[in-house]
Amino acid sequence: MKVYFIALLLTLWLPCMLYAQKDLEPISLTDESYDQLSKKQLAKVTGKIINANQEELSKIQIQYSIVNLIGTHQSKATIPVNADGTFEFRQTHNLPYQQVWFNLGDYDAYTCLYLHEDLELIFDLEKLKKNKVYMIGDGISFAGKDAEVNRQMNEYILFDKKNNPDFYKPLRKLDPKDPQFQQKLDSLFTIQRNTNTAFYKAYGTTCKPLIDAATNAQYTYRLLDYYMQNKINKEIGDGLLIPIYSISNEVSDYYRFLHYYTKYVLYPDNASRGDFVKVSDYITKTFPENYADILNLKFDDDDIQTQNTIYSTLLPKLKSAWAKDNLNIEIENLTAKQAKLKDILDSTPTESKQTPFGTLIKELPFDAALLLNNTKTGAELLQTIKAKYPNKLILLDIWATWCGPCLDQMPYSKKLHHQAKEAKLPVEFIYLCTDASSNQQKWINKVAELEQPGTHLFVANTVISELFTLFNRSGFPTYVVVKPNGEIDTKAISWMSAVTLENLKEMMK
Repeated sequence: MKVYFIALLLTLWLPCMLYAQKDLEPISLTDESYDQLSKKQLAKVTGKIINANQEELSKIQIQYSIVNLIGTHQSKATIPVNADGTFEFRQTHNLPYQQVWFNLGDYDAYTCLYLHEDLELIFDLEKLKKNKVYMIGDGISFAGKDAEVNRQMNEYILFDKKNNPDFYKPLRKLDPKDPQFQQKLDSLFTIQRNTNTAFYKAYGTTCKPLIDAATNAQYTYRLLDYYMQNKINKEIGDGLLIPIYSISNEVSDYYRFLHYYTKYVLYPDNASRGDFVKVSDYITKTFPENYADILNLKFDDDDIQTQNTIYSTLLPKLKSAWAKDNLNIEIENLTAKQAKLKDILDSTPTESKQTPFGTLIKELPFDAALLLNNTKTGAELLQTIKAKYPNKLILLDIWATWCGPCLDQMPYSKKLHHQAKEAKLPVEFIYLCTDASSNQQKWINKVAELEQPGTHLFVANTVISELFTLFNRSGFPTYVVVKPNGEIDTKAISWMSAVTLENLKEMMK
């Protein structure tokens, strides 16, 4: 009986061990067979927070950023935790091993997820109160079909950080104008690949395709940046096309730079470079099918309506079913956003009227006023704003509709606006948007899309430039604080994400 029991255990244990040690054999997104062999459903993440009371659970807001192949580089989201400690979310696009940077609210629990089929997460709050967990550790556990990949990839991040500390700093310092750029780049990535090899020896090769592809993507996009800045025209097959098995930061950057390189270096006609249809036709003729589809997905515009027009025009040009399916998802999302914007803008007719520093053209239901600036100089605009809000703390946000970092910071400003209003603090949020490379309608649409409260002025770039000179600043976003006593502080805020309600109270002193 004892022998039989041991034999039974072995029959159950051995397949499990073999499965756990089995290397991934994914199909590259750029492989022509991907349509037939790819996953068919959106990956799902389910989770539970244990050893937490109701008050603790009610205060937790899970935040995550998912890396995209289509649209913005990353999309941020916040999801609530249910009363029983559970939560869940899904991919928005059907893509392989999509990278998600996941943060458990205010607790020191930060991990990197790779979504392919399904993943289950358990967070032990009792343990997380005592120890912070970065990527993987006691207090976070993985289960489900994607569990082993997530364990290994998080181990790899820690291994790379520990054993390759001198890689990223010199990599960031590499100057594409340096004649020895490629030699230095090759030297750095020899170190990186040696680190990868050491990891495989220590932890196994389960995730080797994902790690190698991400390393190659990072190397190639740096090389593409070098080629692009130096106008070096390379053949497409000259090491520029690499297989892709996951959607990570490195992969997203690789395709973005390959798109730019194609548009600004390879595309032969300077006069029609701004015509996305002609550039798309060139891409379709020049690249293998799946590469062409991905590069066509990288055309973008800051305006929702323009972006939807681009996608709808490109959809019939795509060859692969997976690319068409994902682009249709994006078109549906943009169409829904357009309808919402129309409702917002149509529901609030505003009579145009003059104010001290601009013409009021729109008041929106989320506590926002939109004005066209009519002051002639930066100094005049600043004086008018100070006079309009005496004895108040004024936060000036100088931004552009096309500025990614500006837009990334808006949700933090929005949250702070609501907190200040609830606390009844005398604070005014003033947003000065440049008209450079933008227009009035794009500005209105962007404010409505973000549902950003505050006073918004559309300002001539000549006036913005004068303000930059006054503040000794030169780029977007720029944040300036005008204190209740009239003192101007240009260093109080670097990023809105770092500003708290307590900070505002300090600034008012």
